[in-house]
Amino acid sequence: MIAINKPTIVRKDLEYVLNCLITERLEEGQLAREFEKAIANLINVKYALAVNSFSSALHLALISLDIKPGDEIIISSYTSAFPINAINYVKAKPVLADIELKSYNIDFKQVEKLITSKTKAVILSYNFGIPADVDQFLNLNIPIIEDCSYALGAEYESSIEEKKENTKAGNFGIISLFSFDTDTIITTGNGGMLLSQKRDLILKAKNYKFNPFAGNEEYQLQYDYRMSDISAALGLSQIKIIEKLLERRKELAAYYNNRFKRSKYKTYKQIDNRKNIYCKYTILSEGSLEKTIDFLRKNKIDARKPVTCPAYKLLSMDENSFPNAQHCYNKLLEIPAYPSLKKKDAEKIADTLLKVF
Repeated sequence: MIAINKPTIVRKDLEYVLNCLITERLEEGQLAREFEKAIANLINVKYALAVNSFSSALHLALISLDIKPGDEIIISSYTSAFPINAINYVKAKPVLADIELKSYNIDFKQVEKLITSKTKAVILSYNFGIPADVDQFLNLNIPIIEDCSYALGAEYESSIEEKKENTKAGNFGIISLFSFDTDTIITTGNGGMLLSQKRDLILKAKNYKFNPFAGNEEYQLQYDYRMSDISAALGLSQIKIIEKLLERRKELAAYYNNRFKRSKYKTYKQIDNRKNIYCKYTILSEGSLEKTIDFLRKNKIDARKPVTCPAYKLLSMDENSFPNAQHCYNKLLEIPAYPSLKKKDAEKIADTLLKVF
């Protein structure tokens, strides 16, 4: 079976992890600090905080923004449970907006309609490797949290003067978040990170992250969200080959785009001011998605809906309120497109899909 996704582990990764094991210092320490600096330098953001998961990162981000019970956070209707969970951690209220079909990101026009006096943040989840049209959201004067879990290395060219210099996704929100799970651009096995140009926000998040060596005499609620050095070691190794990983994803996307351009499948269209890193390669299918997935699996190819249970379904909301999210749920297919995918396997995937119709 050709897997839907695989982390790309190279020999150097093994060496970095082995060297960490040899030191016998596996808890969070110097390597985690180095990993924070490496990601911050890559994105060109001043401050970073490594944690054990994306959920932890989002939880601390909401705390650092003083999100209170009853506050409203606008999120995409076509995203997973992670944002909903973190919002519930702080007893705030998730407010769902439909997506636009150009990039499958949250639709600005829908967000505008949902803003109330209780709206305290908007989460932009770039779940397919391409940023949203960020400038529009920045003009709302509401805190923007960039969820770059699947967009490490993606770029956006802003028309806002002070934002023009830095194009990396993660540079535009008040806080940006990254995931290092096994299906993201680089992996630490699990793990996440908060980034911000605002030192006070990262310091506040850090104060809520458990530190066994702090020695404070006064009790303060903390969460054990530490990233171990053994995880950071893997991340430090992976980031050294990120350009190769991104280039391979671009090659696979170009191959698929070419194979499907005269088919009944719709692929991504290039957007001039954005760089898509194709963390998830998806196609819109005209026929039955279930039959297509079944046909692929019978031919030893794993495939799936890119969002298996979107937010509007998790919250039992009326699907008619989110027609674009519903359309994607019914018709959008994710196929294997990771750096270690062999050429012959990519050819088999394309050949098999073209036999469906």
